[in-house]
Amino acid sequence: MNVLLTGISGNLGHEVALDLNRRGINIIPIVRPGKKDIPLANQIKLEQVITNDLTQDEKITISTPVDCIVHCAGIVHFRDAGNTNEKMMKTLIRLANRLKIPIYFVSTAFVYRPLGIKLIFNNSYEHDKFRAEHALISSGIVHAIFRPSVLGGNSETGQIQNFSGFYTIVKELLLAVNNSRTKGQKLRFPKLPGKSDIVPVDQAARHMGDVIQNGKFDLEYITNPNPPKSSWVFKKTLDFFDLSGDVDILGCSFEAYGKLDLSEEEKRLYNFCRHFNPYWSIAYRFPQTICNENLIDHEYLVKTLSYFANSKNINYDRRTN
Repeated sequence: MNVLLTGISGNLGHEVALDLNRRGINIIPIVRPGKKDIPLANQIKLEQVITNDLTQDEKITISTPVDCIVHCAGIVHFRDAGNTNEKMMKTLIRLANRLKIPIYFVSTAFVYRPLGIKLIFNNSYEHDKFRAEHALISSGIVHAIFRPSVLGGNSETGQIQNFSGFYTIVKELLLAVNNSRTKGQKLRFPKLPGKSDIVPVDQAARHMGDVIQNGKFDLEYITNPNPPKSSWVFKKTLDFFDLSGDVDILGCSFEAYGKLDLSEEEKRLYNFCRHFNPYWSIAYRFPQTICNENLIDHEYLVKTLSYFANSKNINYDRRTN
């Protein structure tokens, strides 16, 4: 089986490539022009690598017959995604039509709204993914759509290709605490409601691999069947970085917090985190997931945060007293 894979340098695409390779499936990645380092090039055999900018109307030339397209690439810019994801999808639809092959598309669980709740998008990224889904569905191409929630590090190693989502919030929190410390101030932050729907990236890839290998075509949710409380994740993160004594958790809502007389550090943290607020305060649950267990426990958070802390992506002074 030959799979044309986009997004091999991304978090999920990287793990999907590893998973499919373990199943004996041949991977043919599509990478952006100018991409010098191909992830996994030294770990799995890549007989062909295709260079193409999927956002441009360029014909994709393939010398090897392929059985399907697995589209993991995506532009994750909450405020200015534009229609980039939709453009990439339309490029792949043209290719799939020409080759007469199906598409497996990675969207996001956060385009979902329960019946009766108005479909108002939290950001341009969600709207763009929704339009990409619509383009695929209306194309008539045989397809499957995956809707993953927040992706965390590998469940065994804590590793992840790119520090996005949850990690960017932690990075901003550490910066705010450090800056507050230098001024002799405590950082205030509201109590987080709801749950954190985090799924380890390898768990998501494994379930995707099952669907792809078995040739299933459906709408599949890749979400946590029993997600932990957001307040628990936040407290565990504070404890890991020894921040409990530096942060006061207020009893107010996130919206009310933004109306307080905030310090410079608190204002910056609020403005950054308000784009993520919907994801830790969702009051509803997603439809049935193909994931069968919650892997987000204390041990998992220690693994992922340790990997993050040992990276060069943060500048944090751990307490010495």
